[in-house]
Amino acid sequence: MLSSSDINAVDAIVCIDACFTQKHRSSQQDDPLNPTSSVFLRQEDVDAMEHEVEEVRRSQTSRRSNRVYKGMAVSEDLYEQGMRVPVSVLDGCNESFTAADEKRQKASTRFFSDTGLMALLCHHDHVIHLVNMTSAGEKQHYVLALIKALFSQLPEDFQVGILITFGISVFHAFGHQWPCQLIYHPQKCQGFGLTDGEGCERFWSAIKSLIPSLHVSGRLFIIDFQVQYLDKKSLAGFGHWLQQRWSHCQDKKAAAEHGLAMSGIDREMLQLEWQAQISTQTKPAPHNYFIRIQ
Repeated sequence: MLSSSDINAVDAIVCIDACFTQKHRSSQQDDPLNPTSSVFLRQEDVDAMEHEVEEVRRSQTSRRSNRVYKGMAVSEDLYEQGMRVPVSVLDGCNESFTAADEKRQKASTRFFSDTGLMALLCHHDHVIHLVNMTSAGEKQHYVLALIKALFSQLPEDFQVGILITFGISVFHAFGHQWPCQLIYHPQKCQGFGLTDGEGCERFWSAIKSLIPSLHVSGRLFIIDFQVQYLDKKSLAGFGHWLQQRWSHCQDKKAAAEHGLAMSGIDREMLQLEWQAQISTQTKPAPHNYFIRIQ
């Protein structure tokens, strides 16, 4: 994550999300080899990242001082390295998404060899890379493999703002705790503007008609060609897309300035109050908190 001071210098904004309706049944034949250029990452690169993540996890020692009491872990609230919200907030966000994801994870690998897709799209909703997922849930190594592939094609000093389903795009932001939204909601971060991070959702919608047939046929080859078609279609209407975004931005700016003027409150005062709210609500809990042990 970039700090609020660094985010102003981003050179590009991308979004990452997973789709679990684009599956392939275990009983069907594997996807045929694709002789053309592909947006899909090589499976060996994905496997290498999975191995790297597992090695790092095994080598890490716990950063939390936990003790067990009646089936609960009692933990001192603190900040994990690189994060700007305390552990108690992160755990709250995690629990809300874990509860919603449990049933899907249990069923996905039972009937499907390929459990979904994960995509990385640019700010203009063009697919940069896709990953074919073969395990249940949004595993961390899929995201990291996409990010690594992206940065392998960019200069070392290139700054990228990344909007991920769980870190966080506008649509998914409201499933997070309020302190988390204060820091990571894209429309509360300088530099992201009105970017909603939902380009992946629009891509999933564009290829949803393929879902029934791709459950039983060679899906990766077909999706590659669909991506090429969507890119050409998007480029043809890019001028209209840009004009719409510009008009929307100007309307939002005018409405915001009107609201500020009508409030009669000095802008600097509002900014100070906003920073005070962030500082107060993202402090670690004053007492130990409890985590249910699975």
